[in-house]
Amino acid sequence: MAGINKFVPGVAEALADVRDGSTVLVSGFGLAGQAVELLDALAEQGARDLTVVCNNAGSNDSGLARLIRRGRVKKLIASYPRGAEMGAFEDAYREGRIEYECVPQGTLAERLRAGGSGLGGFLTPTGYGTELARGKETRVIDGIGYVMEAPLRGDFALVKARAADRWGNLVYRKAGRNFGPLMCMAARTAIVQVSECVPLGDLDPEHIVTPRHLRQARGAPARPSLAEGRSMKRTREQMAEALARDIPDGATVNLGIGMPVAVLKYWRAEQEILVHSENGILGMRELEPGESVDPDMMNAAKLPVALLRGGSYFHHADSFAMMRGGHLDYCILGGYQVSQRGDLANWSLGQPGVAAAVGGAMDLVVGAKQVWVLMEHTTRDGQPRLVSECSLPLTGLRCVRRIYTDLATLEVTPEGFKVLDVVPGLDREALQAATGAPLTFA
Repeated sequence: MAGINKFVPGVAEALADVRDGSTVLVSGFGLAGQAVELLDALAEQGARDLTVVCNNAGSNDSGLARLIRRGRVKKLIASYPRGAEMGAFEDAYREGRIEYECVPQGTLAERLRAGGSGLGGFLTPTGYGTELARGKETRVIDGIGYVMEAPLRGDFALVKARAADRWGNLVYRKAGRNFGPLMCMAARTAIVQVSECVPLGDLDPEHIVTPRHLRQARGAPARPSLAEGRSMKRTREQMAEALARDIPDGATVNLGIGMPVAVLKYWRAEQEILVHSENGILGMRELEPGESVDPDMMNAAKLPVALLRGGSYFHHADSFAMMRGGHLDYCILGGYQVSQRGDLANWSLGQPGVAAAVGGAMDLVVGAKQVWVLMEHTTRDGQPRLVSECSLPLTGLRCVRRIYTDLATLEVTPEGFKVLDVVPGLDREALQAATGAPLTFA
């Protein structure tokens, strides 16, 4: 084949230049867009003391998890490396065999974009006032606090795409795009596994996501009804339903992991509510009964979803620009604590030896027009979650507008917590006793 040809025969040739001490950028959100075959081959290739930049930490004993389990990774720079399938990293971290830098997910994407765009860094409101900003330069501009973040660059990026031509033009598949285009930009050499190698000119130029320069490898309204009579806590489903009914038609909403995921099922079919997912989906919907699961279509909780007609996909930096830029009407998050000023703690219990996992929460709380929290009113041992001052590491300052609990719905006002409704049978004194800050009642 004459002219430019980025194709190589296989993974061994593609990975031949990866050396000990390399910085490797690994695309993927869960398994969507993760170059598992390349990562498995890198584990066999033998490079050591790697610094890996990623969102998650691999799954079970394949891909990145295999690299970590074999002791090839010296340092991990990641957003959310915890989960049932990520035991390889958690074991290594607990035993002191791996260094770890926790980065908010949107900040991770923007640091990669800065690295690939020749920028020396950027200012972001994400993480301001939290422990993730400790030791970093901060500024206040127009009354808003910002953290200075440095660019991220890599020696190599390991990325998965749908198709490529011999010049190295790439297109991706659905939300499998996520970090891929950013990491291709930020790496000195991008090594990409693709499902299809197409003739030059077959890719629509309007649809090419990552252009050439790569090295390719083949391959509000009503409340839900509650039982009358004795005091009865809302179930988690009732909490989700109560919140769903308060979201107006036409809103753009992000649903966090945990309890907020259940909100999706309570919107009526005739409502047009656009659900955003941090991994690059707008117009997300639940799967219909019997509908096939698509591995490249998952929400922030890594659960399979589908796309509404008219929905769209985009990469992680665009997704988080949407989140921070004020384009989301509502963000629904779980929480550990909310203070009477609206400070939120929802990403860490501050437990020694437990790796932090922040994900996209810090980006969401600084950008959404309204942040609503869905959580139990007290901990399992009866300690209040609504408090005067948060004692756990903060996600954001003065960001929460409304809280839905199993006992009540409350708003955060300049005067503190204002109760909008209470479950039947629960008197004001009992609700106040379960709350760690003064209450007022509508």
